[in-house]
Amino acid sequence: MKTDCLVDASGGCQVTQTVTVNFGGNEKEADFPLGTGAKNAVLAGYQTTQYTDDEGTAFLKLANDAGFSGSRTFTLTYSLGSLVTKQEDGTQLLTLPLLPGKWAYAISSYDFTVTLPAALDAKPSFVSGYYGDVIGDYMSVSQSDNVLGGTVKEALRDNESLTMLLNVGAGYFSGSHSTWSGSGFVTALVIVFALLALVYWYLTLRSPALRAASRSMPPDATQPGDLPLLFAGGKPDFNMLVCYWASLGYLSIYVDAHGHVLLRRRVGMGNERRRIECKLFELLFGADDTAEGASLRYKRTAKKAIGATQRYWQRRLYSRDSGNVRLMQGLCALSAGFALLLTMSRLLPAMPVRGLVLFVCFAAGCVLSVLIQRGPAAWYLGGVASMTLAVLSAVALLVLARVGGGIGPMLLVIALSVFTGWQTMHGGRRSEFGQQVIAQCLGFRRFLGHASEHYLLSVQQRDPQYFYKLLPYAEAMGMGAPFAKKFGDTQLESCGWYGEAQELPTTASGFYERWHDTVELLKIAVKK
Repeated sequence: MKTDCLVDASGGCQVTQTVTVNFGGNEKEADFPLGTGAKNAVLAGYQTTQYTDDEGTAFLKLANDAGFSGSRTFTLTYSLGSLVTKQEDGTQLLTLPLLPGKWAYAISSYDFTVTLPAALDAKPSFVSGYYGDVIGDYMSVSQSDNVLGGTVKEALRDNESLTMLLNVGAGYFSGSHSTWSGSGFVTALVIVFALLALVYWYLTLRSPALRAASRSMPPDATQPGDLPLLFAGGKPDFNMLVCYWASLGYLSIYVDAHGHVLLRRRVGMGNERRRIECKLFELLFGADDTAEGASLRYKRTAKKAIGATQRYWQRRLYSRDSGNVRLMQGLCALSAGFALLLTMSRLLPAMPVRGLVLFVCFAAGCVLSVLIQRGPAAWYLGGVASMTLAVLSAVALLVLARVGGGIGPMLLVIALSVFTGWQTMHGGRRSEFGQQVIAQCLGFRRFLGHASEHYLLSVQQRDPQYFYKLLPYAEAMGMGAPFAKKFGDTQLESCGWYGEAQELPTTASGFYERWHDTVELLKIAVKK
């Protein structure tokens, strides 16, 4: 056997082992043990399968029905990651497994070469499974600049192992994957903040499990603009509130030939509506009977409506002893920040600004956790962009932890982030009224998603404006397009509250596409 190791500046290693095996008979299988943490293992010219035994040792299994006999030469390559650890005195220790244990064959001849990233004066030491640290007495070792070579003078028994230890000065491995001396403390912080988040949830935020109420009508005492807040803790949708007012006959929406969105007052709003709605309606129109959708007045009204709606429901949905969901979300984010700090401390090389970079990594971990927390709400509301960001954030954390270590703490914080997003999606500890309203929201969403085409069309025949009345509710919950699709090619009568200079399609899906474009314009106007 001959082992060639190419050690890079980061402390990683590419291993190539050339093995000549003299098979005593016809053997149908051969196992090739790998170094601990080996990756990208390949046996040149052969198809193999990788497995791990009960003690955690990885192997490549070579199988051939025709069997192997006589003398056969194999070339095995694999890569090793973190081989450098930082010592208390600041030096770096390279621990290189030249010969992984558990070779089933005795080794009559063994040579090795180790190519290091730069010349050095340090002398290596060796440890073997059978000989211990006296294996050096049975070896001849040569050293030239950055290349170490050696030959074992005695035959090695089966299941032998050989490890080279090389202590070098601080900074030799500029990209060292060294284990951070504070890793244990940071791991403890990950667990502590995760536990604090769970304890805070249990004591101040936990509510009875929500059960969707069976209903085919919108939730009681709500309007479409409330649903993103009630349903998933999102911002109230002022545009859907305007469409809802239009469906009730208070105003109409018209898009002229130039694409301008015009709101026209039909009747005044009286005490039949909530007081806040009446104030917003008057703020939108003032003394005029027409308001532009892209106007500054529209934007200001939308801002006031969002804040007022949040305050209105905050007083009604949650019990007085409810905690603040942001505290749990913050604790979860801190746990994720420390988990990423733990991982990156093992990946980052020694550099003058290493502390600053680690702080940035900590902040990035917090941000990625927040993005993951938004995933459950985005799934409920059909927010594709937010869902994609949540998934990519989780994948990024997993990949970094897989490369740099700390996979256990990282899995913990990802699971906690998903749990936090799910449990805080509907807000804090709910009152009995809040429990009922949100259950009705869930039940109505289920109805919109599962109602049969036959049922919807039968209701549409009895109420020709049925589709237009429910459309703002469906859109507020991210289900506008699939809801419109359920009506198929059925010809609808014209909408009583929405019109355009160009003729509108008479199918539900066609109408939805044009109406949705207008809603997107209003969203842009609100965000400007």
